[in-house]
Amino acid sequence: MPNINEQLDKAFSPKVVAVIGARRADDYVWLKNMTDFKGKVYSVQVADSDIEGIVEMGIENYKSIGEIPEDVDYAVFAVPRRFAASVLRDAVDKKIPTVHMFTSGYAESGEEQAIKDQDEIQQIATESGTLIIGPNCMGVFNPEVGMRFGPGQDVENIGNVSIISQSGAHASSMTAAIQGNGIGINRTISFGNGIVLDSPDLLNYFGNDPKTKLICGYIEGPKNGRRFFEELRKVTPIKPVVLWKGGQTDAGVRSVASHTGSLAGSVEVWNAMVQQAGAIRADSLEEALDASKALLYLTPTTGENMGIIGGSGGQSVSMSDDFSRAGLNVPRLTESTLESMSEFFQLVGASYFNPLDVGGMNRGNIENIISLLGNDPNIDILALMVGAQAARRRSIDDTLEQLELYAKVRDETGKPLLGIFWTPTPYKDSEVILELDKAMQDLGIPSFPNPERAAKAVSKVVKYHRFKQAVT
Repeated sequence: MPNINEQLDKAFSPKVVAVIGARRADDYVWLKNMTDFKGKVYSVQVADSDIEGIVEMGIENYKSIGEIPEDVDYAVFAVPRRFAASVLRDAVDKKIPTVHMFTSGYAESGEEQAIKDQDEIQQIATESGTLIIGPNCMGVFNPEVGMRFGPGQDVENIGNVSIISQSGAHASSMTAAIQGNGIGINRTISFGNGIVLDSPDLLNYFGNDPKTKLICGYIEGPKNGRRFFEELRKVTPIKPVVLWKGGQTDAGVRSVASHTGSLAGSVEVWNAMVQQAGAIRADSLEEALDASKALLYLTPTTGENMGIIGGSGGQSVSMSDDFSRAGLNVPRLTESTLESMSEFFQLVGASYFNPLDVGGMNRGNIENIISLLGNDPNIDILALMVGAQAARRRSIDDTLEQLELYAKVRDETGKPLLGIFWTPTPYKDSEVILELDKAMQDLGIPSFPNPERAAKAVSKVVKYHRFKQAVT
């Protein structure tokens, strides 16, 4: 039988792709997704009314898969369910190793005939060794070869994050969120109902992929929970896996059944499995993004002591609460550091015990403050509160200069560094936040929109590094 990893290699980096069923009614979306593809694209369409537009795009069209004049590595099925089995047999005869079935309406619909149809294509694939991605999915995004499954995916932003998702929408959202935060994508795959290719296969593939540094996944329910756990347990000591579970409530379980036809299973069992395997649990797109940013940007540490430069006293108290609730510490600085601080720190309306309330009167000594905090042995991780309102009111250059000083201390001490935005008016301050975020990306500083999200992300990453240290 064919090797799944070899079939996936061809699916992710094909030389020849066939799109079956591209239509004018869909604006030829699956052909347009291949606009930047570096290989050869063929179309298979029998309707004359659709062929005209395909030819106008400069793409060769044939009325059957067998007529394509060369070997095909990967095929996209955008055909109605009633034709899918017949087209799959043609693909088998053509010896196409992997097909992506965008076609939906199978077991997820709950209809008896739809379930029979899914069983039929699964049997064809099993007997022939053809790898099916799907059905009911968006397929593959590989920026390296210019292959998209949706508009807006950046083929220039190539990196080391690989995304696996049962949901096409979440595959798109996670890709957009990660690329939007300056992080490059290695591969993204949406695998839908997973009747042949399932999440354990993808964990195995990306676990052995030297280009993948981080795996980020959205999973509704693996077909084989034991196999999923075994693959997860193999991968996590090598590279981090962030998992967002769909179907954690009764309503979510019902939605999962009608979405990908998966069995969501017990959330308690899932949480225990994720924890035991050393993976990182996320309960939302935001948590998956935050954990990924923290893993990729922050210097690895098993320390849990936060050193915080905050703003006002109330803000510092709130930040301390957020980090403490997440299981991190906000310790008092050493007596040596406090003694050095007392020589220049203006205490009117401010404090320097940790968090440090810099205030306007102490900004002239900001470099000394940052350096002392960064070198304090009681501190493992540095956090800077970035006041977007203040940056908007005065010159943003002051804040940018402060960020550069922080990055300098990070480089000198080797301690992780993160930035936290604070604003009661995020929409009004959005342009300033965007500019500051881009500046932090350039400096390798992860930013978070509020202290609570930052605290959760840092806590998860520290726990992962402790797990990795314990098992390696």
